[in-house]
Amino acid sequence: MKFQFVKTLLLGSFFALGSIGLTACGDDSSSNAGDGESSSSAEPLILSSVSETSPLDEGSKISVDVQADGKGGYILSLSGIIKTDSDEFETEGYEGDDRVYYVIDKLQFDVGDKNNNRVSLPVNIKPGASLGKENINLISVIDEIPLDQDATCGDKFTLYVTIFMSGDEEETKQFAYTARLSGEFSIPCKVVESSSAAATCTEMEKVGPITLSNKLGDGQYAINFATGTAESPSVTMVIEDGTPFFDAGAGVDIVREGSQETGVIPEGKVCLENFSEAYNGKDNHMELEQMGWYLIKTSSGTYAVMIDSFMRQDETRGDLTIIYFKKK
Repeated sequence: MKFQFVKTLLLGSFFALGSIGLTACGDDSSSNAGDGESSSSAEPLILSSVSETSPLDEGSKISVDVQADGKGGYILSLSGIIKTDSDEFETEGYEGDDRVYYVIDKLQFDVGDKNNNRVSLPVNIKPGASLGKENINLISVIDEIPLDQDATCGDKFTLYVTIFMSGDEEETKQFAYTARLSGEFSIPCKVVESSSAAATCTEMEKVGPITLSNKLGDGQYAINFATGTAESPSVTMVIEDGTPFFDAGAGVDIVREGSQETGVIPEGKVCLENFSEAYNGKDNHMELEQMGWYLIKTSSGTYAVMIDSFMRQDETRGDLTIIYFKKK
């Protein structure tokens, strides 16, 4: 199955199929993508039921990042891949000779607080975006999830993504299933630094753009950020199902960056202290998201890396262009 490179606006924690809840199919009381109704801050969160089994692929995953909206509230930005796997799923009650292939018809996005009250507001699908596909890149269909004013920093919340699927042909549409991805996240409270700490600056310099390529006949697909060469690499680029990843070298940590604006390269004097770790921690096999920022922590120092562009040749090969900052 083919899916596109995930182009996310923000970065955050990952939730996978290990957290799916499974019950029987039931009524739909949650906020739908594209709904225009607002949500009361005291409204109990009631989720749709899900199927005991479903053709949702176990590799489906989502990421979420929390950011202040500048008006005293917060918004979530999602990325990740949701896909079906008809090859591994036996359709109950189907008597035809051909396998039933499933598409994603609808997505619901809901957020509950620790008391199971809804704190998510309506979600809008991007103009021109469409579902009805076997694979969905979330960044291609939604912009963000606004949270209501009861979603305050320091608290834990649960994000639920409910996936409605059915057969992709008219005669198989009656075979429908519902599944859910979910996971907990927190809204970090900003720490106010002292004036002396705020004045500290470890000055950085920009390197790049540099293109890493694993296409046949092309060269460097791993990089040591200290030297710019492939010798003793900090990370190695790999492409899996058309999506690029960084694999960390020995003693190297890859951390999502939590402060830089997506796709914006800082100008003028740039300090290491301008960059911060996202709250969700490290992942040494990191899925890369276009225009996203990452911190690569090595024995020689910390490097701030932005994914400038990705050009896929096929499911396992392509070009990845990066820009990064290192200590002067």
